[in-house]
Amino acid sequence: MKLFEIKNTSPKWQIFEAAEGKNVHLEHIEDEIYNLGYLGAQKALNYLEGLRRMFAQGEGETTKVTVKWDGAPAVICGVDPSDGEFFVGTKSVFAKTEPKLCKSERDINKFYSEQPGLAEKLKVALKTLSKIGIGGVLQGDLMFTPGDVETANIEGQECYVFTPNTITYAVPVGSELGNRIAAAKIGIIFHTAYEGASLPEMRASFGASVAGLTPTKDVWFDDATYKDYTGVASLTPAEDAQIKAVLLAAATTFRKITEADFNRIVFTGRKKVSAAGKEEDVMTEFGTHIKPFINNLIRGGEQVGDPTAFLQNFMTYYRGKMEKDINDLMAGQDFTDEQSEAIIRYMGTTDAAQRKAMATELQQLKIKAAVITRVDKIVEKEKFMADNSNTLLGILAIYKRIVEAKLLILQKMQKIESIGTFIKTDDGYKVTAPEGFVAIGHDGGAVKLVDRIEFSRQNFNATKAWKK
Repeated sequence: MKLFEIKNTSPKWQIFEAAEGKNVHLEHIEDEIYNLGYLGAQKALNYLEGLRRMFAQGEGETTKVTVKWDGAPAVICGVDPSDGEFFVGTKSVFAKTEPKLCKSERDINKFYSEQPGLAEKLKVALKTLSKIGIGGVLQGDLMFTPGDVETANIEGQECYVFTPNTITYAVPVGSELGNRIAAAKIGIIFHTAYEGASLPEMRASFGASVAGLTPTKDVWFDDATYKDYTGVASLTPAEDAQIKAVLLAAATTFRKITEADFNRIVFTGRKKVSAAGKEEDVMTEFGTHIKPFINNLIRGGEQVGDPTAFLQNFMTYYRGKMEKDINDLMAGQDFTDEQSEAIIRYMGTTDAAQRKAMATELQQLKIKAAVITRVDKIVEKEKFMADNSNTLLGILAIYKRIVEAKLLILQKMQKIESIGTFIKTDDGYKVTAPEGFVAIGHDGGAVKLVDRIEFSRQNFNATKAWKK
C-alpha cells in the first residue's frame, strides 16, 4: 500500500522551462513549488514517494532514475530528419530563429568563432560521434576531449582524472575502464533521446539507452541509468520509516492549504506572453524573488531552516531589493534628511487617508512620482505577505520537508560508486558526492535531485573552462 497519493486532476505538469518538449533545463525538485504552485507541490511529493518506494525493500520500482553527471557542455547530436545528415551542437540546435546545427567544421567556425574552446570540442564530437551509429537524436554531457584527461595520484592511487565542469572524475590507471578512457578521444554520457519528424517538432524522452550504439576505441560512452548492482542503496526499515515520516508531515501540511490560497502566494492571476510567444502566469513579488533569495543562501553555504526566521530574512532581502530600486530611480541623487524621514514615515503607514495626505507631502518635497509608486509597491506587497503569512509559512514548511526527504534519499543513492568523484582544491583532491540524479515520472517529465549545499554552491562559483 502506498504511504499516500496526492492525486493530480489538472492537466499534465509543465515540464520544460525554456523550450517546450526539449531538455533545455531541469528544475530542482523542491523549486517546482515556486515554478508551478500547488501542482508543483503535488509533483514534488509524488516524485519523492515514488523514489521512496523504489528503494524500499520489497515495494518495487515505481520511478525511473538516472545519474546526473557533471559534464559540460551539453551536446546534442544525431541525424537531421530533414536531410539525413549527421550534426552536432549545443542546446542552440533547438533555437527558433537560427538553429545552430553543425554538419561540418565550416558550420562550427561560423557559429562558434568567438568561443574557440567550445568550437574545438564540437569538432572532435563531429568527427568521432558520427562513427557510433546514432540513428536518431541524442543529448549527452561531454566529459572530455583530447588534452582534458591527465594523471594524478589520489590517496596513493595513480588515476586518470578529468574535470568537465565542477566535479573531478578519477579512474585508476591500468583498470579496464581506465584503459578505455585513456584510449578515447572523447567521453560522453547520453541521458536524453529525441523523437519527431523534424527538429522543431521533436520531444524529449529522458533515460536514453546506449544498447544499440557501436563501440569504438575513439569514443567512451555510456548512458546515465542508475545502476545498483550491490543492493546497498536499498532502504533499511528504519531509514524507510524516517523518510515516510518526513513525507507524511509535508503531505499533512499540504492538505491544509487550498489550491487557491497556495497559488495566490506564487501567482498574481494574470497572464503574460513570453519572448518565445508562450503564455505564462505572472509571478507575485514572492514568486519572483524567492528563488534568487534561496540561491543567495546556497552560495553562502546555508539551507532553508526555520520557516518563520526564513520568512523574516526574505522580507529583509526583498525590502533591500526594493530600496535599491528606489535609489536607482533617484539617478544617483542622495535623499535629504527631510526626504528620507518622510519616505520612512510613508512606508510605515497603512491607513489610506493618511497615505494620501503624506503622498502630497512627498510631492512637495520634490520626490519623484516614480519613487512614490515604488514605495507604494513595497508597502502593498509587504502587507500582502503579512496578511497571508500563515499560508506562506505552510508553503515554506512543505519546501523544507521536501528538501529533507530529498537529502535522505540522496544519502542512499550516493552509496553506489562507479567512478571516483572529487573537488580539486589547493590542498589536493577532496572527496565529494556525484552531482546528483534525475527522477523521471510516468508522464515523461523529470526533475533533478542535487545536494545544493554540496554541489550547487561549488557550481555557482566555478569557472567553466569549456566556455573560453
